[in-house]
Amino acid sequence: MTKRWRTLLSAIALAVVATVAEVRAQPSQTFIDSIDVQVVEVDVVVTDRKGRPIKGLAREDFELYVDGRPAEIANFYESAIYVEQRAGRRNKERPIVRSEGTPGTADEGALTVVFYLDDPNIYPSHRTRLLRRLEAAVEPWRSMDASFILARFVHRLEVLVPPTPDLDAILEGAASVPKGSPRAIQNGDGARRFAIRSLIDSDEFCRMTPYCRPCEDNWGELLSLARQYADNQATNAAIAVDGLADLVTTLSGVPGKKAVVYITDGLPQRPGISVLDFLGNELCRDLRPTANSETMAEMVQYDESRRFNRISAHANANRVTFYGVDAAGVRSASPDISLDNPSRAPSFRNVGLRSTNAQSGLYLLANETGGKALINANDLSILLDDMTGQLSASYSLGFVPEERKLGEVRQISLLLAPGADKGRRIEYRRTYRDKSLDERLAERLLSVAYLGNAENPLGAELEFGVTKLLEKKTHELTVGVNVPAESIVTLPGKDGVSPNASAQLRLWLVAVEDEKGARTTVRQKTIAVGGETGVPAVDGNYRVEVAMNLPEGGFQVAVGLRDETTGVTSLIREPVAVPNREAVN
Repeated sequence: MTKRWRTLLSAIALAVVATVAEVRAQPSQTFIDSIDVQVVEVDVVVTDRKGRPIKGLAREDFELYVDGRPAEIANFYESAIYVEQRAGRRNKERPIVRSEGTPGTADEGALTVVFYLDDPNIYPSHRTRLLRRLEAAVEPWRSMDASFILARFVHRLEVLVPPTPDLDAILEGAASVPKGSPRAIQNGDGARRFAIRSLIDSDEFCRMTPYCRPCEDNWGELLSLARQYADNQATNAAIAVDGLADLVTTLSGVPGKKAVVYITDGLPQRPGISVLDFLGNELCRDLRPTANSETMAEMVQYDESRRFNRISAHANANRVTFYGVDAAGVRSASPDISLDNPSRAPSFRNVGLRSTNAQSGLYLLANETGGKALINANDLSILLDDMTGQLSASYSLGFVPEERKLGEVRQISLLLAPGADKGRRIEYRRTYRDKSLDERLAERLLSVAYLGNAENPLGAELEFGVTKLLEKKTHELTVGVNVPAESIVTLPGKDGVSPNASAQLRLWLVAVEDEKGARTTVRQKTIAVGGETGVPAVDGNYRVEVAMNLPEGGFQVAVGLRDETTGVTSLIREPVAVPNREAVN
């Protein structure tokens, strides 16, 4: 919990005490209101014309707008990171990032860096090349005051190395990371070559068939083949974005800024566009006058911009910045010579369109979240050096929205004030989304379930009962939560004079399977404690029990407990084996 929030909670507690005293004189009044203050943090990077970081700016040097309306900057601080120069690899001067302690900004300035492998969309040779260069690329970060995570996506999100300040643990995890997914070969250039060959085969078959007019009589078949490829690519893009969404949700409970190094062979904004373009602008251009317009209409149907904008808004809502890496590196613009008739291969223009489209999603995510995208380069250190430069010139601006619009994406615009804007460039998150308290608590719980970054100011403890077999391989597990009564702020009833004070606790829980990472739905309930009707304190503790139905296996059970009076929240996690027999003793 940050110093600012501790101060806020103290103020709330004092207000509650004062209100209670007043209520005793006026019993008919409500004595407490639910307070949910959300400070939106905007991380900003300022550079000059040559990309060099600008430091020493003040609050007055920025102008903030939300949905086009001026917003007051409630809090402001410069990043607590500075850069030293030293000789790096290849005798080149490279920056070393260190943390500089700044009072009162420990949580706000925290940084988590995630290396994320989108395995189904990384060609194995590209993946191997990048991982081999990872150790040299991250060398300047050894003095960084940050936590590091190694994760990948295959059929689900896998956290291979949980948060650690030890960069060697990340490198060791990368060296032993499981092999890439076979789907990467199927999803990559191989699928595109197959689609192109299928179109050419259909065209040549028609030419050899009497009375068959190419691109006219077989147009339906050609369009169907192109659509099939585009559909598959759209599905792959949707799965990749779902993986990113899971990653962002998992990071939501991690304090401070999060930088995701997203490694993939591409994230096409319009899946299938190159095959549709080949069909309309090359294969059938001279044989069907409407081919271009018809395939153009198809391309519009496969636009994934909205999906990417949604994941950008989700990332911005959780202070996650994307740094995209096109693992394909320097892409060849040469046509495919593996075809039986290379003269019919897609043109240089079409191959370039395919590359640009594959990189477009990386650009969009990076631009919307204030990050960068590395394309047409084989050296991973180029991107990581850019990240280092950004981290050394980072500011955070916080504001409290004047009005809440839960679930809506709000637009952020940030300008440098006159006098501070000369030749300078700023990068920042472009949107944010108002999230309800329930959604924020559920996301924080999922973060604890996967990453284990627990916080327990209430001193709550978990206990597991003996499981009971319900049906084949399904067991009922009792989860007991004990919280010290002295940690909960109880208040008199609405009449202000009831002798038995009571409180409300909000409890929510989730279980994540160790082996497959599958999780239960997040369950939530509100419990009254103390007073005449609430759960009584026994031996100085309130105890709440909840039953969960789980299959056999190992699980991480995460539980959140919130004192509704003060807003103080505990998030804890404990492992359990199902069936559980330990409680017998």
